[in-house]
Amino acid sequence: MNRPWLLSLAAAPLFLMMPNIADAASLAGSWSGSGYVQPNSGARENVRCRISYDRQSDKVYGVVATCATPSNKIHQTGTLLKVSEGRYVGDFYNGQFDISGRVRVILKGARQTITFTSAKGTGRMELSRR
Repeated sequence: MNRPWLLSLAAAPLFLMMPNIADAASLAGSWSGSGYVQPNSGARENVRCRISYDRQSDKVYGVVATCATPSNKIHQTGTLLKVSEGRYVGDFYNGQFDISGRVRVILKGARQTITFTSAKGTGRMELSRR
């Protein structure tokens, strides 16, 4: 079944990630990984993503993400905000599929864990440096 909003939900976390100067070297650059999206009504679906972070200020990074499920592909951009050492939080909105929600990122060395929630579902991804 073709569910473009599901892929948008998966890419949303990539949207909103922001660290500070101490994390600049560890977050900036290209990352890739996989995980899942779980719509409120529907089957869990695997997702793979490639994400690039570009430092915009001490605590803000621009994000470009390309994600794919077996049924869809989506490209998103956004920003993130650092809330504490190795932790980032943001809100996302995708106008293409009218999806918004909350994203949380935990950065540990060369790995990231991204979790996200919206009114349409949840998801989780693990990323590593490319």
